Amino acid sequence: MRSTFTVVTPAADPSLLTIEQLRAAAGLVPGDASRDAELTELGARVSADIATACQIRGDGVHVPTLRSEEVREVFRQRGCDDLLFLARRFISDLTLVTEAGTALVADDTDLDAEAGLLQRISGTRTLTWPRGDAVVEYTAGFETVPPDLVGAAMDLARLRLSAAARDPLVKGESVEIPDVRTVRQDYWVGAVPGSTAGPVPADILAKLSQYINVAVA
Repeated sequence: MRSTFTVVTPAADPSLLTIEQLRAAAGLVPGDASRDAELTELGARVSADIATACQIRGDGVHVPTLRSEEVREVFRQRGCDDLLFLARRFISDLTLVTEAGTALVADDTDLDAEAGLLQRISGTRTLTWPRGDAVVEYTAGFETVPPDLVGAAMDLARLRLSAAARDPLVKGESVEIPDVRTVRQDYWVGAVPGSTAGPVPADILAKLSQYINVAVA
């Protein structure tokens, strides 16, 4: 069931990589700030592309991110659903849950924090959410980015830096020396092998599998 989604408190920094990690991806020595402006922009693009690939929902105002944010969802209940599929996963704090205007306590709900699934319960029984609005406020995402997510973002950053340093249409290059320096370049015709139409290549996307949301109608 689709909800109305709002970011209440956006992440202070939506980037998955620190500037130190971006410097390392660029092969710079620690403390070398000569390319910080370029790398900060790269980090923002990489994080945004990973959020898109992972189908992270946004509110149309703030940049979607896997970093920790406080959000609010309103579900218009039909009186026949026993499970709410929250838009964000990896939930660290469930702040407020109301059903048809009545606030629930912790014992009234059961949360799968990693999957972002919320049930209405009474003891050991699962209940159906009553007709009307169900409002859920919670904090989801990472304060500290997991190492595997950092690794995938670093791989994508290195790929982007490598692509920027060469012409992707060049198939091969040869240099002849004897008289005058002669350079010959062969170009790909048609699609470039290994290229991808999406923002994240398949091998990196595979590393992100546990962070990809499943779209719910």
